[in-house]
Amino acid sequence: MRIVIDLQGAQTESRFRGIGRYSLSLTKALVRNRGDHDVLIALSGLSPDTIEPIRAAFDGLLPQENIRVWYAPGPVLECQPGNTWRREAAERIREAFLASLQPDVVFVTSLFEGFVDDAVTSIGVFDQRTPTAVLLYDLIPLLNPDQYLGPNPAYEQHYMRKLEHLKRAHAWLAISESSAKEGVKALDLREDRVFNISTACDERFKRIDISPEEKAKPLQKYGISRSFLLYTGAADMRKNLQRLIRAYASISPDLRRSHQLVLAGKFAESDLQSTAKSAGLSKDELILTGYISDGDLVQLYNLCKLFVFPSCHEGFGLPALEAMACGAPVIASNTSSMPEVVGRKDALFDPYSEEAIASRIVEALTNEDLREDLIRHGLLQSNRFSWDESARRAIAALENLDQDLKKRPLDSVYPGLIESIAGIRSDNPSKRDLIASAWAISINHPEESSKKLFVDVSELAQRDGRTGIQRVTRSILKELLNNPPSGYQVEPIYATTDRPGYRHARRFMQCFIGCLDGRPEEEPIDAKQGDIFLGLDLHQAVTIAQVSYLESLRDRGVRIFFVVYDLLPVLMPERFPHGIGELHEKWLNSLYHISEGAISISKSTADEVAEWLKTNTHKRLRPLKIGWFHIGADIENSVPTYGLPDDAPKVLAQLAARPSFLMVGTIEPRKGHFQTLAAFEQLWAEWLDANLVIVGKQGWNVEKLAELLCNHPEHGSRLFWLEGISDEYLKKVYAASTCLIAASEGEGFGLPLIEAVQHKLSIIARDIPVFHEVAGKYAFYFNGKEPADLAKAVREWQKLYQSGMHPKSDNMPWLTWKQSTKQLLDVILGQKWILSG
Repeated sequence: MRIVIDLQGAQTESRFRGIGRYSLSLTKALVRNRGDHDVLIALSGLSPDTIEPIRAAFDGLLPQENIRVWYAPGPVLECQPGNTWRREAAERIREAFLASLQPDVVFVTSLFEGFVDDAVTSIGVFDQRTPTAVLLYDLIPLLNPDQYLGPNPAYEQHYMRKLEHLKRAHAWLAISESSAKEGVKALDLREDRVFNISTACDERFKRIDISPEEKAKPLQKYGISRSFLLYTGAADMRKNLQRLIRAYASISPDLRRSHQLVLAGKFAESDLQSTAKSAGLSKDELILTGYISDGDLVQLYNLCKLFVFPSCHEGFGLPALEAMACGAPVIASNTSSMPEVVGRKDALFDPYSEEAIASRIVEALTNEDLREDLIRHGLLQSNRFSWDESARRAIAALENLDQDLKKRPLDSVYPGLIESIAGIRSDNPSKRDLIASAWAISINHPEESSKKLFVDVSELAQRDGRTGIQRVTRSILKELLNNPPSGYQVEPIYATTDRPGYRHARRFMQCFIGCLDGRPEEEPIDAKQGDIFLGLDLHQAVTIAQVSYLESLRDRGVRIFFVVYDLLPVLMPERFPHGIGELHEKWLNSLYHISEGAISISKSTADEVAEWLKTNTHKRLRPLKIGWFHIGADIENSVPTYGLPDDAPKVLAQLAARPSFLMVGTIEPRKGHFQTLAAFEQLWAEWLDANLVIVGKQGWNVEKLAELLCNHPEHGSRLFWLEGISDEYLKKVYAASTCLIAASEGEGFGLPLIEAVQHKLSIIARDIPVFHEVAGKYAFYFNGKEPADLAKAVREWQKLYQSGMHPKSDNMPWLTWKQSTKQLLDVILGQKWILSG
């Protein structure tokens, strides 16, 4: 059967309390024990900050596509006036979304939500067909109205309305036998549909070895200076903390002098301190820790002399179970669920009697045999509770429900949903409310269509700088458009820095391959669950500006990947214009934050990315996948540019007339042009008759070099600078040359190396890892950054060349752009990652 779990219990303010922990832990156990059942988790888009943490919690347990996000107009919190129409519309929209998932049963982890936050829960407002089960924690407000309902009429109205929804459920999964009985007795729920599935505590709560140094840290942090009694939990009236304080104050001064009472949690401290003062406790006898992390709590459980839980009414009483699992001796009240949690009569007391509480405390502190027995019992008792067992009980209950209630097929939700929303009469919606509702419905119920592979061409759509990155973008985009991956429609998109969101790059496409559909409008993209965003182009500023939008796509279930061409601006910032290194680092941090995976254009670069991320980014909730692919080299399939200048025949003839050494790439400091030119000046002085050919646009911080090239005595004779030439011309230059010089100090790949291979050019390359990865044994390598180092290498290569012993590139492997694109897709779609961490 298909089980859809509404996990808002782990999204609201409840996520900071036991309900949130219970909702998440039980759901994880349900997923682990699902067997052949199909489990989907539904999350609310009204709580966006909680979506990624929950996705991360299920990473590796449940396919991410099984986590679905729905949207509704907001705000809807019920304590705030003016939200009624939006809340009622949101209830219908949520139920329609859940129904569209075609569940056999819907399981709501926390129904009593939405008073102080934007949770939306309801049963049977729109969908009366789907069987619904609800977790039943307790009915404490109903059974204690003077404390919880009377003082707050607005909350009373909210609570009583939720009770009516609760009664409309088809099954109730109680967290204890006590809660199950409350439901049957107080609400007249069908006893055969109320199931005690019990509860458990997180596996982190266990006995641990704590060294004296580790022990000192939490004790010093919270001002604990001697043996202590511990309580943790909330501080509302039913928790009975005032009686606990007074009971503790009534024990003998000698016992108090050797012990402290520690209340761990975020409380209104003034009331508790006032109670302590009036009871005669000195300042250091009562410790209020404030908020405490789970890590510290585990240590305090392990270190306490005694754990006391005096609550008058609990749905379960999880802190007592956590304490027992950590090896703490536990005493607790004898009411509601506590006897079934503690499982031992002589560890219980009457919570309404301060004398009874004090007597049990004294007995536990002074009778060492009893204390040790309580510890042994607690460890055994805590092992009787298991999330997996709770999940198995829940699944059995849901299976019975599915068999008992035959679900009728649900027709398309659209007509009924629109009609139901139109029938809301609570108040009049604003235009904004109607627009927000329409948007939510469109996102929740996308049109049936192929999945989309959105390819970001933000830089190329604005300008084609004819850089190596843009050649890769053009080439892979062409292959994706000609041969889209099965089940996907390829959509080039772009964004700018001045408005949020990505748009279809239709004007760009008209120039790229001609008009597609006669629609030049560049409307916003409509991304849905299962689509892919590929950051193929490099436009750092756009990505940084669009982080929030990309986060929203990720939350919605869109898979986001970026191609990382290199880390050079952050690894050697001195070689780039001022500020580029910082911009590139911000871009890397942005993609690290929002993407599922980063794909580099070489394994060397992928290794650099993995190493850099270890020390330069904050820890992610989900591991970042890292992969790599090699780029192609067949220029004719890279959407080449055409055109030859008038002097092209003359230049090509000069190149063919003598050995020609070729450099290809933008002229910038790291590329080694200064060293190479100086080396050839030495070689020319030695009467080497060879050409040096430089192909590439002028980049940054090379003004002196550019001036030198233009005014060099060998310019036009044995020195040629061909700036910004077409791919057609470049191909002819390769064919007329003898040897490629790759003198760059750092590269993401080294595209000219494999372009040179197609024309059987020899290669002289700097000895760096990425060039070894690309060229292997088919290149001659050199070290050193002085002109003499390269001049020596050219002379050595020339001797080998003259004898036919030089490394030949004829058999060097290389990829076509079709093969390169397949490698890229194999990483993204075929999960061929090298690292996930």
